Amino acid sequence: MSDTDRAVLVVDDFATMARIMKSIVGQLGYTDIDVCKSGEGALEKLKTRTYDFILSDLEMEPMSGGEFAARARSHPYLVRCTIIIAAGSREGAAQCVRDGLHEVVDGFIFKPFTASDLSVKLLEIRNRKRARKFASDSGEAARHMPSTGSSA
Repeated sequence: MSDTDRAVLVVDDFATMARIMKSIVGQLGYTDIDVCKSGEGALEKLKTRTYDFILSDLEMEPMSGGEFAARARSHPYLVRCTIIIAAGSREGAAQCVRDGLHEVVDGFIFKPFTASDLSVKLLEIRNRKRARKFASDSGEAARHMPSTGSSA
Protein backbone atom coordinates (compact mmCIF):
# COMPACT_ATOMS: atom_id res chain seq x y z
CA MET A 1 0.00 0.00 0.00
CA SER A 2 1.47 3.34 -1.00
CA ASP A 3 1.25 6.41 1.22
CA THR A 4 -1.36 7.97 -1.05
CA ASP A 5 -3.66 4.96 -0.53
CA ARG A 6 -4.00 5.91 3.12
CA ALA A 7 -6.65 8.14 4.63
CA VAL A 8 -6.08 11.79 5.53
CA LEU A 9 -8.14 13.99 7.84
CA VAL A 10 -8.45 17.73 7.20
CA VAL A 11 -9.86 19.84 10.05
CA ASP A 12 -10.86 23.48 9.60
CA ASP A 13 -13.91 25.43 10.78
CA PHE A 14 -13.81 27.71 7.72
CA ALA A 15 -15.41 25.81 4.82
CA THR A 16 -13.44 27.58 2.08
CA MET A 17 -10.10 26.86 3.75
CA ALA A 18 -11.13 23.24 4.39
CA ARG A 19 -11.84 22.84 0.64
CA ILE A 20 -8.49 24.43 -0.23
CA MET A 21 -6.59 22.17 2.18
CA LYS A 22 -8.44 19.11 0.86
CA SER A 23 -7.52 20.13 -2.69
CA ILE A 24 -3.85 20.55 -1.73
CA VAL A 25 -3.79 17.11 -0.09
CA GLY A 26 -5.45 15.72 -3.23
CA GLN A 27 -2.70 17.26 -5.38
CA LEU A 28 -0.26 15.00 -3.51
CA GLY A 29 -2.19 11.99 -4.83
CA TYR A 30 -4.31 11.21 -1.79
CA THR A 31 -7.89 10.29 -2.66
CA ASP A 32 -9.29 9.14 0.71
CA ILE A 33 -9.66 12.52 2.42
CA ASP A 34 -12.14 13.21 5.20
CA VAL A 35 -13.00 16.78 6.16
CA CYS A 36 -14.33 17.91 9.53
CA LYS A 37 -15.42 21.44 10.37
CA SER A 38 -14.63 21.21 14.08
CA GLY A 39 -12.17 19.65 16.45
CA GLU A 40 -15.02 17.88 18.22
CA GLY A 41 -16.25 16.38 14.95
CA ALA A 42 -12.73 15.27 14.11
CA LEU A 43 -12.37 13.56 17.49
CA GLU A 44 -15.56 11.64 16.71
CA LYS A 45 -14.08 10.58 13.33
CA LEU A 46 -10.99 9.29 15.11
CA LYS A 47 -13.15 6.77 16.95
CA THR A 48 -13.97 5.04 13.66
CA ARG A 49 -10.94 5.56 11.38
CA THR A 50 -7.17 5.50 11.36
CA TYR A 51 -5.37 8.20 9.38
CA ASP A 52 -1.93 8.48 7.83
CA PHE A 53 -1.86 12.13 8.77
CA ILE A 54 -4.05 14.93 10.04
CA LEU A 55 -3.87 18.50 8.73
CA SER A 56 -5.62 20.87 11.13
CA ASP A 57 -6.10 24.60 11.28
CA LEU A 58 -4.74 26.23 14.43
CA GLU A 59 -7.34 28.94 14.97
CA MET A 60 -10.71 27.24 15.27
CA GLU A 61 -13.68 27.77 17.57
CA PRO A 62 -14.77 26.53 20.00
CA MET A 63 -11.91 23.98 20.13
CA SER A 64 -8.58 25.26 18.80
CA GLY A 65 -6.34 23.14 16.62
CA GLY A 66 -3.92 22.90 19.53
CA GLU A 67 -6.57 21.56 21.87
CA PHE A 68 -7.76 19.16 19.17
CA ALA A 69 -4.20 17.87 18.64
CA ALA A 70 -3.62 17.37 22.36
CA ARG A 71 -6.90 15.49 22.74
CA ALA A 72 -6.23 13.47 19.56
CA ARG A 73 -2.82 12.41 20.88
CA SER A 74 -4.47 11.05 24.00
CA HIS A 75 -6.62 8.77 21.80
CA PRO A 76 -5.14 5.26 22.00
CA TYR A 77 -5.00 4.67 18.23
CA LEU A 78 -3.16 7.85 17.26
CA VAL A 79 0.27 7.21 18.68
CA ARG A 80 1.82 6.98 15.20
CA CYS A 81 -0.39 9.39 13.27
CA THR A 82 1.33 12.51 11.95
CA ILE A 83 -0.38 15.75 12.97
CA ILE A 84 0.43 19.00 11.15
CA ILE A 85 -0.98 22.32 12.31
CA ALA A 86 -1.66 25.00 9.70
CA ALA A 87 -0.95 28.39 11.23
CA GLY A 88 -1.92 31.77 9.81
CA SER A 89 1.09 33.52 11.30
CA ARG A 90 4.54 32.90 12.72
CA GLU A 91 3.35 34.59 15.91
CA GLY A 92 0.58 32.00 16.29
CA ALA A 93 3.04 29.15 15.78
CA ALA A 94 5.53 30.77 18.17
CA GLN A 95 2.81 30.97 20.83
CA CYS A 96 2.11 27.27 20.28
CA VAL A 97 5.76 26.48 20.90
CA ARG A 98 5.73 28.60 24.08
CA ASP A 99 2.61 26.67 25.16
CA GLY A 100 4.34 23.32 24.51
CA LEU A 101 2.23 22.31 21.49
CA HIS A 102 5.41 21.39 19.57
CA GLU A 103 5.62 18.38 21.94
CA VAL A 104 2.20 17.20 20.72
CA VAL A 105 2.26 17.85 16.96
CA ASP A 106 4.76 16.73 14.36
CA GLY A 107 5.03 20.03 12.54
CA PHE A 108 3.64 23.40 11.59
CA ILE A 109 2.96 24.76 8.12
CA PHE A 110 2.22 28.41 7.40
CA LYS A 111 -0.73 29.59 5.34
CA PRO A 112 -0.88 30.08 2.49
CA PHE A 113 0.92 26.89 1.46
CA THR A 114 1.16 24.81 -1.69
CA ALA A 115 1.12 21.08 -2.36
CA SER A 116 4.90 21.29 -2.74
CA ASP A 117 5.22 22.95 0.69
CA LEU A 118 3.09 20.23 2.28
CA SER A 119 5.04 17.49 0.50
CA VAL A 120 8.33 18.90 1.83
CA LYS A 121 6.87 19.15 5.35
CA LEU A 122 5.66 15.53 5.26
CA LEU A 123 9.08 14.37 4.02
CA GLU A 124 10.85 16.34 6.79
CA ILE A 125 8.61 14.76 9.40
CA ARG A 126 9.08 11.23 8.06
CA ASN A 127 12.86 11.68 7.93
CA ARG A 128 12.91 13.06 11.48
CA LYS A 129 10.81 10.10 12.72
CA ARG A 130 13.11 7.63 10.94
CA ALA A 131 16.21 9.26 12.44
CA ARG A 132 14.64 9.22 15.91
CA LYS A 133 13.71 5.55 15.52
CA PHE A 134 17.19 4.69 14.25
CA ALA A 135 18.80 6.50 17.20
CA SER A 136 16.46 4.76 19.61
CA ASP A 137 17.09 1.33 18.04
CA SER A 138 20.86 1.94 18.02
CA GLY A 139 20.85 2.96 21.66
CA GLU A 140 18.80 -0.09 22.59
CA ALA A 141 21.18 -2.37 20.69
CA ALA A 142 24.20 -0.79 22.38
CA ARG A 143 22.71 -1.42 25.82
CA HIS A 144 22.40 -5.13 25.00
CA MET A 145 25.92 -5.56 23.61
CA PRO A 146 28.40 -7.41 25.80
CA SER A 147 31.06 -5.30 27.44
CA THR A 148 34.37 -5.26 25.54
CA GLY A 149 36.45 -4.01 28.44
CA SER A 150 39.26 -6.29 29.63
CA SER A 151 39.66 -7.40 33.20
CA ALA A 152 43.09 -7.82 34.71
